[in-house]
Amino acid sequence: MTTHNTLLTAIRSRIGGLVWGRRLAHGGVRTWMHEAVVRRYINASVSGSKDCWPTDWLKSFVHPRHFSVAVSLGCGDGPLERDLLAKGICSSILGIDVSQGALELARSKAAALGLAGLEYRQASLNSLDLPSRTFDAAFAHQALHHVEDLEGCLATTASALKPGAMLYIDEYVGPSRGEWTQAMIAEADRLFVSFPASVKRRRHIGIPVDRLDPTEAVRSSEILPTISRYFRTEERRDYGGNFLAVIYPHLRLDHLSPSERDDLLRLIIQAEREHLRAGAASWYTVLIATPLRND
Repeated sequence: MTTHNTLLTAIRSRIGGLVWGRRLAHGGVRTWMHEAVVRRYINASVSGSKDCWPTDWLKSFVHPRHFSVAVSLGCGDGPLERDLLAKGICSSILGIDVSQGALELARSKAAALGLAGLEYRQASLNSLDLPSRTFDAAFAHQALHHVEDLEGCLATTASALKPGAMLYIDEYVGPSRGEWTQAMIAEADRLFVSFPASVKRRRHIGIPVDRLDPTEAVRSSEILPTISRYFRTEERRDYGGNFLAVIYPHLRLDHLSPSERDDLLRLIIQAEREHLRAGAASWYTVLIATPLRND
């Protein structure tokens, strides 16, 4: 178990919240997941169909269950909660995030759509406080890799769930920020080097550590082992990211035609598939679990 300095954890959490609040206020960050051809790859990896999104797959997986009261951890500006309500998966959701700016955006976007059943609360997932045996489901989308006190967060979440309730995560579970080595990105870099100079921002890809956000991937490699202490995994669907996530930020794509852009991304996807088939552990996963206990 990693030990924590509570004050330093709180400071890092605050900085991370400010960084993401500013990024969301300026339209967010475009990532590899926003590319249509990549999204089809992710969908197929999770659901088996390129046109079936993970939350659509979730709805069919839990059918005929419906979640009356849910909590969303690290909700950001609220896209997951809006999607869960729109799909009829949940009736009401409490969204929690450390960034007040993100929560203001979430409230505004929900109001613009006329959505009822959404409540938002500012809090750090490193000092999570939830009522016990209250929620039918908990969701976390690309949030847990920002959590330093994984044990506290996941123990509190497990206790806050009713018996038989569900945890759903869509998460980066690859190397933590302090674990990166050049060897981890060597295969991806060899592929990147082979590309024409016209599509590259630099000669080589670098170790992917966000210097502005000290919470980025703070204990990401420990997420799955820590989940196993408090939850039983019912289903897991990996979707890679090992090449795409580290190469994409260094690509110059705007000058390419749509077909050229997609062809380049498909090349990376194919290389990533081969990398995973050779035995590499996926850096991104969707997981459904149930609490081992509710203390």
